[in-house]
Amino acid sequence: MRKRNVTSHDVARRAGVSQSTVSLVLNGHHGRISETTRQRVLEAARELNFSLNVTARALVTGRTQRIGLVPISPHVFHGWTGYYIEILAGVMQGIESTEYNLLTHSASYPDWCALYSDIISGASDGVLLVGRSASDPLTRRLQEHRFPTVCISSHPREGVCYAVDCDNEAGGCMAVEHLLKLGHRRIAILQFPGEETWQQERAKGARRGLREAGMAEDSLVMMTPKDLACKSLSPPPSEWIAPLARFLRESSPRITALIMEDETRARLFAETLPEYGMRVPDDLAMVSFDSTEVSERTNPPLTSVYQPLRLIGKTAAKMLIALIEGKEVSPGIRRFPMCIDVRQSCGARMYRHRESR
Repeated sequence: MRKRNVTSHDVARRAGVSQSTVSLVLNGHHGRISETTRQRVLEAARELNFSLNVTARALVTGRTQRIGLVPISPHVFHGWTGYYIEILAGVMQGIESTEYNLLTHSASYPDWCALYSDIISGASDGVLLVGRSASDPLTRRLQEHRFPTVCISSHPREGVCYAVDCDNEAGGCMAVEHLLKLGHRRIAILQFPGEETWQQERAKGARRGLREAGMAEDSLVMMTPKDLACKSLSPPPSEWIAPLARFLRESSPRITALIMEDETRARLFAETLPEYGMRVPDDLAMVSFDSTEVSERTNPPLTSVYQPLRLIGKTAAKMLIALIEGKEVSPGIRRFPMCIDVRQSCGARMYRHRESR
């Protein structure tokens, strides 16, 4: 015969209190309950080996005590991606002193509608959306539903939003300014198509840096995989590395510096380039973004525009919890400054140059 599960009624009887008192104590809402009563309830629960069912707790409190993390794609966790490792570490720092757990929405959903249904079905109390596009329908629908949502490294074009990011425009400007100071007069930027706000902001900053230096517009060459005759907009490395190396080698006037928006791709290109008769920094200076351990371990180490990813993740988690708990949070985008970590990929000595813009 199966043993009957212990319930809160059993705890109430053992402690000599009402069931509502047991619920208040076990859910942490015991401001009006004496310490003696609270200890008696906790002792009764221990003696009976009672544990509060998560579903039952959600019914009582209206909360799951979980926050959801929604990456742009479940594939981001494949391999070594410094950006997501740092963001995730920051989020964990933001919740470590709370009673919240982290739920990662990592399933291969058939479409955004299925993901939306999963989010609002009670899986979590709020979500962190990482790197979504500016016109992302999921973000817009969550806004309309008024579901607690904080965007990381992105923000919607319209409506009230809560987002945490860095000063991307200043970062793009820094990258160009650094290369111009080293004497480069023809700089390329490879962008993989998308509607990410950080991508647009960095491109805007790069153009600004060029204007402020009094350089001609054609000193900056903006490229996409389409310009390299790739078959797809997001091609695998086997499709874009060789065409990019050939384009840079044959460019006239010669392109002497390359800015890449993704340090993982930048590392792959820099370390593969010798196969095509070129080397970093002898034949090509390179600058990437994020400046995580990926940039540090590249051969040669990559000069990279740093953004405080752990601080961004931590701030976003705390902001989301405040929204969930009904605290006052100012809407808008919380931005952190960037700086440039100079390493060997530009042929200069290694140091960190902080900018305030």
